[in-house]
Amino acid sequence: MELQDEKQEIVRILNELAGNSGLRKHERIFQGLLDLQRDMAGDFYTVVVLGEFKRGKSTLVNALLGTSLLPMNVLPETATINAIMYEEKPRLCVVQRDGTQVQGEVSRGFLQQYSAREAGNEAEKVSYIKIGYPCEMLKDKVVLVDTPGVSDLNEQRSEVTYRFLPKANAVLFVLDANSPLKKTEKEFIEEKLLPLGINNILFILNKYDAVDEEEEEDFLPTVRNRLFHAFQMDEEEAMLRDISLVPFSAKWALEGLEKGNEKMVRLSGLPQLKEKLASMLTASQVEKEKVAGYRHRLGWLLSSLEREMEREYALGSSGVEELEQASAVLRKTMEDKVGQKEKVGEYVKAAKMQMFAMADKSLSYFHSKLKENIFELVDQYHSQDFKRFVEQTIPRQVQKEVEGWLTRYASHLDKLLGVMEQEVAQGFSRHFEHQVKLQARKESLLRCEKLGLRLEAADISQTANQAGILTALGMVFTSLVITPVITPFFTMWGRTKLMDSLLGKKLEEAKAELRPQLEGELVRAMLALTEQVHKYIDQRADAIRKNAESAYEVLVEDMAKGIEKQLAEKNKEGEAVRQEMAALSEEMNMVRMYRENLQAEGEMS
Repeated sequence: MELQDEKQEIVRILNELAGNSGLRKHERIFQGLLDLQRDMAGDFYTVVVLGEFKRGKSTLVNALLGTSLLPMNVLPETATINAIMYEEKPRLCVVQRDGTQVQGEVSRGFLQQYSAREAGNEAEKVSYIKIGYPCEMLKDKVVLVDTPGVSDLNEQRSEVTYRFLPKANAVLFVLDANSPLKKTEKEFIEEKLLPLGINNILFILNKYDAVDEEEEEDFLPTVRNRLFHAFQMDEEEAMLRDISLVPFSAKWALEGLEKGNEKMVRLSGLPQLKEKLASMLTASQVEKEKVAGYRHRLGWLLSSLEREMEREYALGSSGVEELEQASAVLRKTMEDKVGQKEKVGEYVKAAKMQMFAMADKSLSYFHSKLKENIFELVDQYHSQDFKRFVEQTIPRQVQKEVEGWLTRYASHLDKLLGVMEQEVAQGFSRHFEHQVKLQARKESLLRCEKLGLRLEAADISQTANQAGILTALGMVFTSLVITPVITPFFTMWGRTKLMDSLLGKKLEEAKAELRPQLEGELVRAMLALTEQVHKYIDQRADAIRKNAESAYEVLVEDMAKGIEKQLAEKNKEGEAVRQEMAALSEEMNMVRMYRENLQAEGEMS
């Protein structure tokens, strides 16, 4: 079945289920069906716009919208995160950090009060601003996220890094044609985007109107080549999908749109930008993953609904004796929790494996950089105190760089563990129809242990003495053939030249002996670091699992009380129950049919 047909079939099933009033009594599952229906109706492609201040991000977003909606200035303007999506009628909602929402006016004047330059602005209280706007580009279920301008991208707000970036389908990374790809921009991509697996990045070379292509005809290829080498695209394990670079003038694009000047719009590069963006967002794999997620989610809801219906049917159709048997079975289930605990363990294990993979990916990248830095230090060393340098200086440098990586990554890892804990609690709550809160250890205990690199280097400190001995022997011969007055000058010159020659030769020999040893020790150190990170993830995940299992015991007891209450009330039922069971049987058959059809479609996909 084609992806679009499969998606339409899921929508059709959801519409039929949502219109069935008999399912409303299954409140939790019915709400889940409505949530899925709403999410599919708002099947957004999230495009996050990133860049340092004065890169023209807000002007770029305005150009894509076709109007000067967002505040713009040569000084930093955007202080809030602005999520813009399609609405037939303009609408604006300010989502506060405390969860409250305030309706606002869709206008540049209203947004100006949240400007970074506005005195006494309320921006710090805002989580993000949600804007609905009738823009054709957004009509294809695209949401544009305009982010605050900062002098250093590493100062970016946590909402961008931990809320919007992980679900981004694409990133528009805005560069300045006057100074493309600064060091801080490269570091942000390497340290904040790539470790999250975000590699669908479109580089926008803004302010391209300032480039004289006649005088700088190689400008664009030069920038592209710079990006290519900066992210090592010639390596087998290049982390970016590809280098997509679009020359662009947001100023020309917006001015051309407002004046109706098609030539200016065309020269700005806006059509090429929209075409490139559309190509990124309609990639078949992106849509395939989305549809698979919808199918899995609907299948889970249908299975849950079928189980509830079967339980309701069994309870409603049985007599008091059968209900007592069902109650006994439930009590037995309370005693035997192994099966459910294993399911909780499997859920946590899957999340843990994903975290292992993310950590390993970041560690692999760090390993390659560490190896490159340390070998460069060795290559540049030219003194005779080589043994002390290798056995003392290099281990300290490696320890320092490892501690630096661990300091940077520990907070990110704790954030991910927090997200995993929250998802386990939410999934557990949905499964047992009861709010579950898990509270594992929150403070980070990930610390760098002493690596203890075992390096041994050749001692070449006696090179000067050896040069002196050889020079002394030469003096005997020299004194026989050269006037004694000038012999010392030849001796000094000979000693210096000979020492340089001996030192260079011995250094090269010592470095050659060191390289395989050093490479092996770096591998051992990275294995130890990987083991330490994995152990930390294991410990935190185990705490989450144990808390979930404890919550399970309480929930089973609550379920038992509910069954016993039904047992007492069942004696009052009569003909109405039989009619209800007949209707329930029809609904159950319908749900089963949907589930089986959906499962068959999934197997064929």
